[in-house]
Amino acid sequence: MRRPFRQRRSFDSAHGARPRALALVMLGAALAASCSRGGGGEQGAAPAGSAGRAPASSASAGAGAAAGRSADADPRVRPGAVKELSVRKLAPGAAVTVDGRLDEPAWQAAARTGPFVNVGTGREDRSLPTQGEARLLWDDAFLYVGFDVSDGTITGGFPQGASDPHLWERDTVEVMIDPDGDGDNKDYYEIQISPQNLVFDSQFDDYNAPRGGPNGPFGHQAWSAGLASAVELRGTIDDDSDEDRGYVVEAKIPWSSFAKAKAAPPSPGDVWRMNFYAMQNNGGAAWSPILGEGNFHRARRFGRVRFVGPGGETGVAGASASDAGAAPARDAGAAPVNAPSAAPPGATSAAGPRPGAAVPSASPGPKPVYRADPPDR
Repeated sequence: MRRPFRQRRSFDSAHGARPRALALVMLGAALAASCSRGGGGEQGAAPAGSAGRAPASSASAGAGAAAGRSADADPRVRPGAVKELSVRKLAPGAAVTVDGRLDEPAWQAAARTGPFVNVGTGREDRSLPTQGEARLLWDDAFLYVGFDVSDGTITGGFPQGASDPHLWERDTVEVMIDPDGDGDNKDYYEIQISPQNLVFDSQFDDYNAPRGGPNGPFGHQAWSAGLASAVELRGTIDDDSDEDRGYVVEAKIPWSSFAKAKAAPPSPGDVWRMNFYAMQNNGGAAWSPILGEGNFHRARRFGRVRFVGPGGETGVAGASASDAGAAPARDAGAAPVNAPSAAPPGATSAAGPRPGAAVPSASPGPKPVYRADPPDR
């Protein structure tokens, strides 16, 4: 069962001049933190009428930024850091079969994000009801993404074959992709894949834009990633009578789908901005934390993904990647569902689901809300 999130607050009960002095100190710290997070005139709040949310208050935002700066001198472990990852190209002759298992040698050697973190604090948070990590590979034809998600109650609840269902309202993984790597929220892409192997995919011109209203459409939903995906469940979907362990999502996304990219496929040394989420009930855990600077679409908080050759070469003279793992950050801040196919996103394979596969839920209503951050939409 999911438990409601309860936020605890504490208050100083001192008397006399001490509260006033403390308030002045806190105000000064908040103003300093707010200025330090402004960052080149970037807009801190969502545009009026957009789907975004306003950032956290100055005090809470300052606290989050301070936590990120003081956690550790090593930038790779600062909770507020924008994450970075060097992703190796598949070696000649290596292959990936999209079956939801991540058991090929290529996946064992793939770049890994490490455990996702609380989107508001940048720290690992085992109290969140869904956890996850992602792996990445690439070749000249595809971007390969694998998710391993921990979830005690796997929820689907959408009709099988639904087109662009609002997967974020239940359980899903999400990929945000900014091909230009500049974090300006122009021409970015969103892809979600649920435990039912349903897909929501869309392309955006600007932060949360266009948007057709509270129920969408969200972005240009006519855009299709053209991906092939497969899911393997570790539990029973839409059945809370047992204890689930989570699910695996594996996908390959053709570079040709990213028509807005300056160059696709990328070349060794190119950097794109991406973020990865394990979501439940419009909240979730992230690879690179958002820290209250908007919703999950905030591209300047996406991590940096550097594409490197099979041997770690970057294509830049004198530069190479030491490994395919996380690189230092530069700034703070088991039942298979559907066999892979080239069918349209969300469609089952011609052979149909194998034994134990997910089926449409008889109770499509959302579960009780549990989130440690404001909603994604």
